[in-house]
Amino acid sequence: MQDMPALDVAIGLVFLYVVLALVSTTINESISTAIGLRARFLQLGILNLLSASPAMTEAGIETTRRFYGHPLVQGLVRPGRGPDPSLDPTDSGRWWRKPPYPSYLPSRTFVAALTDIAREAEAKLDQVDAEEAAKARARLENAAEGLERSLAAIPNERLSEAMLALYRSTGSNAAQFQHAAERWFDDSMERVSGWYKRRVQLILFVIAVGVVCVLNADTLTAARVLWRDDATRAAVVTRAEAAAQGSSGDVNVQETVKDLDVPLGWQLSFGDGSTQLPNDAMTWLAKLAGLALTIGAVMLGAPFWFDLLSKIVRVRSTGAPPPASDAVRSGEGEQTRAGPGAAQANPATPGGGTG
Repeated sequence: MQDMPALDVAIGLVFLYVVLALVSTTINESISTAIGLRARFLQLGILNLLSASPAMTEAGIETTRRFYGHPLVQGLVRPGRGPDPSLDPTDSGRWWRKPPYPSYLPSRTFVAALTDIAREAEAKLDQVDAEEAAKARARLENAAEGLERSLAAIPNERLSEAMLALYRSTGSNAAQFQHAAERWFDDSMERVSGWYKRRVQLILFVIAVGVVCVLNADTLTAARVLWRDDATRAAVVTRAEAAAQGSSGDVNVQETVKDLDVPLGWQLSFGDGSTQLPNDAMTWLAKLAGLALTIGAVMLGAPFWFDLLSKIVRVRSTGAPPPASDAVRSGEGEQTRAGPGAAQANPATPGGGTG
């Protein structure tokens, strides 16, 4: 085991980031699950998709209601909560009420339900808005028989045109249309995933600010304490090495925060102590800078810091192992087997590696 104080300080800080990121992520996931954030964004994405427009339309809202009422989708509703006429899949105003609708929807289910709705559309044209019905009948005059006629009868002009464009782009082949519609749905859900991730990152940022400020997790103060106090540094490194042997999920967050030897928390008194309130402007600036560094580190996430911790601990303990004769090095201490014949494939590289 190598005795390098600077490396030990780095290990201590990275371990602190792992713990704080796990705390913040756990709170974030609990909030997202409690308010059904994934289901809400899926509803918003489907409403946007069925409106076939950046703005929500009345036709899109009505189609979304019919879509969520379809038996294939109702079968995915949380048991005991549906069907319930009071639950509107287009209503996301009551954020405290977790929606019973699914958080994920297979593309084949989306296409099957929408195609079934299309097949019933022509028979129900007299039940929709007169203007929409007139536009649908105009499309029907130019539509061929079968699936194309069903898609033309959808009382939602923009959605009908989008589905007809997909159908005609496949040469009016029903099987290929099924695949193209599934791809259309999957591509749209990738965009919805981006919306969801940005919202989660925003929530995570708020949580990280709260956790870091409440715990007074100051990177500069923690680094100073770890550098000066050999006992604290050794204790933190020991816990970090033990944690690095498993996975981030094996870290007991509550016990680790309680037993972490890095000074955390606040003393409601002014002074130069690690947990005391700063007593001058420069110290306050240093404190804010240290807290901001910690918040930025927490935003990178626990997997990033845990992976880095494992690599640093491995280098500190044993150094990087030499590569096997048929291995390809892909990082510090990481290698993959090149397999037989690799040396012949690249004779200029020792061991058949790629560089």
